[in-house]
This record gives sequence, structure tokens and C-alpha cells, in this order.
Amino acid sequence: MTTLVEQLISKMGLGEEPNVLEKTTELLRLLELRSTNVPLQINEYGKIVLCADIACSVLDIGFDKEQALKLSALRKTHYANNKRMFEKLLELNKLASIKDICVQLSLNEVAHKAEDILAMFKKFARDDADPDHPQYAAMAVFHACRLLKKKVSKPKLMPFSNLRPTQWQQLEQQFERLIAKHLKDLNVTTAGVKNKFTQQEEQNGLSKKQKSSEKTEIEEYEKWKSRMLATAEAKLKELENIA
Repeated sequence: MTTLVEQLISKMGLGEEPNVLEKTTELLRLLELRSTNVPLQINEYGKIVLCADIACSVLDIGFDKEQALKLSALRKTHYANNKRMFEKLLELNKLASIKDICVQLSLNEVAHKAEDILAMFKKFARDDADPDHPQYAAMAVFHACRLLKKKVSKPKLMPFSNLRPTQWQQLEQQFERLIAKHLKDLNVTTAGVKNKFTQQEEQNGLSKKQKSSEKTEIEEYEKWKSRMLATAEAKLKELENIA
């Protein structure tokens, strides 16, 4: 007699995939142990489907999310929220980095600017902010796209942040104020460094010209000295011959 787990695995088209059933069962048992003090408000179907979803992620096996949603009888947001909670309980939640986000959304060209923005946030953010939370990486990528005039789909980017729309909007405004205040200062500082570098180059250029001029004068003096000595020697020999 097949179990409910086996039935759902089969309905999701994963019955022939190696190790999926075993991994899903393992995760369900582990979840049961770790959720003793955390009441899971989710039906048994949803619990199994979510563990199968996580198992496929771990095993790097393709997973049909649309079919999974139907079988779980969960709304899309409820499904996503419970998956994050399961991953946390199972200690499998990997925080998305700027690199992860840029690779998945094909935004590699904005990664460097996003890193600069995140570094600036870490420097000037409130003490109670956790800079490692994925919301800040996602927001840094979003504003990097804005600054570099690169189109990005906010609905595709927002899931990386684990934020609700209202929370996203608040953080977006916070980053806007931060960038308006400090990115301008950074640009001014950079321009100042460039100007200073240019002045140093000009001074170095003048110094080189002066040295070159001094060197030329020394060479001309040596030539004059040699010529004068040669002339004196010639006259001395001439006088000796006359005598």
C-alpha cells in the first residue's frame, strides 16, 4: 500500500527521480522534530509538497511549482512563506547575495555598483539594521539598476528580499534618501581625488621639465668647458712651436 508521501511524489512527476522520496521523507521527519515548539498551520498535503520542493532544491532536480501549488491547496504567498519557514527550521535557508540575485536575473553588469551601494548602506545604516539580510542585497541591486539605467522587473526582484510590498516601499525610500545624501558626496570626493591627481601630474610634469632643462644646461656647460680646454691646449702648442 502506497503512502501519502509516495502518492504525492508520483503526482508531481517525481516518482522516477532518484532519492527524492527518501530525501522528502527525511526532511518531513526532521521537520517534525524541530517544529515541536513551532505550531505549523499547514495541512498535511502542503507539508509534504513543500518538503518535496526543498528536497528537489537540495538534490538539484527540476520541480513543477504550478503543479505543486495545486496539490498543496495553498495560496502562492502562503506557500512561499511556509517554504521559507521550513528552510529556516531545517537550517537550509541560504541568504541571497548580490551575486546570486544578479546571476539569476541576468544583471551581472550591475553587480559592482550594487556592491558599492550595499557597502555605503552598511556604513551609514542604523545600528539595529542587519546588513546581511537579503532585503538589503535586493534593494542594492534595484537601485544599481536605476543608477545605471538598466531595466529590472520589480516583481521578479522582490521575492529575493522576503519583504511585503509595503515593507519594500519603505526600504526603497530609505535607500533613496541614503543615496541622495551620500552618493553625491562620494562623487565629489572622487572628483576631488581626480583633481588632486591631475594637479600632481601637472606638478610632476613641470618638475620633469625643470630637471630636463637643468640637465640640458649642465651638458651645454660641459661642452663649452671641453671646447675651451681644447682651444687653450691648441694655443699653448702653437706658442711652443713659435718659441
